[in-house]
Amino acid sequence: MRMRSLGFLSLLVAFVAMGTAPAPAGPSSTADTTPADGPPPTTASQSAGLVQQMFFLNKMRPDVERVGLIWKKGAANQEKMIERANRAVAAIQGKLYVGYVEDKSGVAEQFRVLTRKHDVQAIWVIENDGIVNASAPRKYLIKNTIKKGIPLVAPSRDWVDAGAPVTIAKSGGAIQILLNEQAAKATALKVPEKYQSNTELIASAN
Repeated sequence: MRMRSLGFLSLLVAFVAMGTAPAPAGPSSTADTTPADGPPPTTASQSAGLVQQMFFLNKMRPDVERVGLIWKKGAANQEKMIERANRAVAAIQGKLYVGYVEDKSGVAEQFRVLTRKHDVQAIWVIENDGIVNASAPRKYLIKNTIKKGIPLVAPSRDWVDAGAPVTIAKSGGAIQILLNEQAAKATALKVPEKYQSNTELIASAN
């Protein structure tokens, strides 16, 4: 597979009530609408990134209906952005659950709640917030999502280099799927033929 020019999705974050809970539904908007016949148009709008990530997750794993988002408490504009994240998941007919962490030790706890209590079928990390992307939490999420066979949608290429299955990037209007082939296979991610020209295979750094 060959890649076109790539860059990274501008990822946005949002807020949900303390602990892990289904994210409340938000009203739809033009920016968050997914066309039936193809991916959302790539624009300069940062909010489109969340929709595009869920669109491609759905194409690679159509069975995913429950998505668990793990991320740092207190990130900027969380309340607004959780509505956008919720709409992105709703666009694939799914339900979003959020695991809210205050420190590195909370990542494993929220992962267990999301996977055991809510039975999520994918884990989503939407930004490198200084907690979830720290070395130990990142390693834990990569190891345990692969062990459970559930996809981890990562926020940047360095996660894929470290062994995460996938991240979605964009540059100049072009979408790029950055895929760790071994991890993708372990988590049953399969890129449809029509998107393979937009896919770059990445080997783990270790």
